[in-house]
Amino acid sequence: MSALSELKFSVLGSGSAGNCVYVQGGGVSILVDAGLSARETQSRLQSLGVNPAQIDLVLLTHEHGDHAHHAGRLSRAFDCPLAATEGTFRETEKWLKGDEERILVKAGQSFSFGGLEIHPVAKPHDGREPVAYLLGQAGLEVGVFTDLGHVDAVVGEAMRRCSAMVFEANHDPRLLAAGPYPPSLKARVGGRLGHLSNEDSAAALRRYAGPGLREVVLAHLSTTNNTTALAKAASLRVLGEAPGYIRRFSLQEKPSPLLRVALGD
Repeated sequence: MSALSELKFSVLGSGSAGNCVYVQGGGVSILVDAGLSARETQSRLQSLGVNPAQIDLVLLTHEHGDHAHHAGRLSRAFDCPLAATEGTFRETEKWLKGDEERILVKAGQSFSFGGLEIHPVAKPHDGREPVAYLLGQAGLEVGVFTDLGHVDAVVGEAMRRCSAMVFEANHDPRLLAAGPYPPSLKARVGGRLGHLSNEDSAAALRRYAGPGLREVVLAHLSTTNNTTALAKAASLRVLGEAPGYIRRFSLQEKPSPLLRVALGD
């Protein structure tokens, strides 16, 4: 495997209506999650100047519909394999035709794809076998960390390796408590296997951000229980003004810019 000099990535969309992250490097292009339709995914890639025909792999983090509903359609549209844990594949069979090429992944076991090393990371969420992902090579890795009920030591150690991260800041606890969700859903979202609040997200970054971290895109912001202003305010309260890596917030309705991290930046 030749040395990796740069990675590019974009959050194509993030939120309860559909999640997908694009990562390019090492001669391959990868989608993390398949929550957007094939048509919408293609349109958003093209808006970034990316040819959808270049997609080589779709990685699934877990089986919830906003992350996996279009997995089969994307695999067929881009003629590329799907990679997921055994538990995720079991729970997404209803969205697959059965003839998709599959790559079985296991938390803690890295595998190579093109010029990238892909490391699945077990994460605390209410899925069958959910994982986060690190993509890159040692010293230059993008991490995709959403749908986290809390940040445990395993996730924290993976965060330390990252040059860039897509990281969850899902809700403001006050908005969640006062909002329209039924009590059971409020308990799920705010629970230990649900989603990170703004404050918990910032606290995790304060504790686990490594010295090589250059870029964080805060993601999976709830349209009902959060705003970018509240997420930014929480980050400033917890982290202060010093960290320069929190500059961007992903949106549900449009992709983030195509961002770049490189060795020597």
